[in-house]
Amino acid sequence: MVKKKQNPLRIDYHRGIIEGSLLHITNHAGLDEPRLVKIWTVDIQARDSQRYIEFVRRFCQNDEPVSFLHIKRIRKSEERGALTVIICSKHMIEEEDVFLMLMEQAPFEYTAISGEFVVPSKGPSTKDLSLKWSSQYWPLVWRGNPNDQIMNDYVFDLPFIKEILDKISNLANSEEQNGESGPPVVSAFVNPKTRKVVYAADARFRDSPLDHSLMRGIRSVAALEHARKASPDSQEKEETYLCLNFDVYTTHEPCSMCAMALIHSRIKRCIFLQPMKKTGCLESESGDGYCMHNNYALNSKYEVFRWLGSEYPVPHVESEVCC
Repeated sequence: MVKKKQNPLRIDYHRGIIEGSLLHITNHAGLDEPRLVKIWTVDIQARDSQRYIEFVRRFCQNDEPVSFLHIKRIRKSEERGALTVIICSKHMIEEEDVFLMLMEQAPFEYTAISGEFVVPSKGPSTKDLSLKWSSQYWPLVWRGNPNDQIMNDYVFDLPFIKEILDKISNLANSEEQNGESGPPVVSAFVNPKTRKVVYAADARFRDSPLDHSLMRGIRSVAALEHARKASPDSQEKEETYLCLNFDVYTTHEPCSMCAMALIHSRIKRCIFLQPMKKTGCLESESGDGYCMHNNYALNSKYEVFRWLGSEYPVPHVESEVCC
């Protein structure tokens, strides 16, 4: 975790802009709604606090799908001299009998088992709201706006980003000249381990209506991965998500099909040049405002940025066209 004042990048945290060029695209819908999750709690004696911490680290921490970094796991109980502590979320253990089996491993005495308390699944964006939720639900830890830290922790190789954006801009303009394969939309997939770049252009006129540039890019990555694993020289045979932690660049904002395909591929980040207000699926102001990359109904997410400058022009695509 890098402290803000030590970050070499120029970041406008209020507007979400990095180096005056990369706009962080977030889901503004319900940004400061608590999105509550139920938790399992018990009461313990204060003298058992260290044993409780060691128990949670050993039996819960690795399997817990909910982050409690913004939560104070220990608070004073209504019983004098006792503490109410969080064991785990109901996302980790739903049934009480399973929870009781877990608690058989506890190296401390406990009382007042409860599965009725709720906590916000994510920290709020302001300190005032943190205080309000602490009073309303459960004591929180204010660590600053969570979105600020996400931006602050990101690593950006701006010269490389500009190189790829320039390339897809030029390729898209070349595609416009022939106009036979599909709309002039081009994407690039960057392997995080090798930095090998796979480029793909739209081909829906020539092949299938589903052959958007991003879909063809995913298939190209799949073909390369298949060939690599089939090679007798391959040292890595393990199965993983197809585009795990890839950076993806595309000339036009993806449609719902492509944005969801990127979710399933488990990419890390998408950077695009041109918003598509009617058919796009990433910006809050695009399409139906799905914000597919950061939709709370989905169990996977990726970061999205739009390049704000005009130095990488892209061909015009009709507003009704899905990219």
